[in-house]
Amino acid sequence: MSTIAFAKPRQDGLNTNGIYKVSRNPMYIGYFIYFLGCVLLTRSILLFLALFIFQISAHWIIISEERWCIHEFGDEYLSYMKNVRRYL
Repeated sequence: MSTIAFAKPRQDGLNTNGIYKVSRNPMYIGYFIYFLGCVLLTRSILLFLALFIFQISAHWIIISEERWCIHEFGDEYLSYMKNVRRYL
């Protein structure tokens, strides 16, 4: 059931159901958790630095995507932003 809510946006393209009720960017959170696990398992400084760089890059990508969503969905997305956090 969660896969259906995760994968099926409304007709207009905006998805505020399922995991998107908790986070506006669940995919990036998943990436972070996965790579953090890899860092902790390997205890690799290089992998930690890669995770750090990835997270900074992802943050700027997210900000860019949010600007596009505001342009595309307008007030509805602004309201969604007020009710749901960017990450957790």
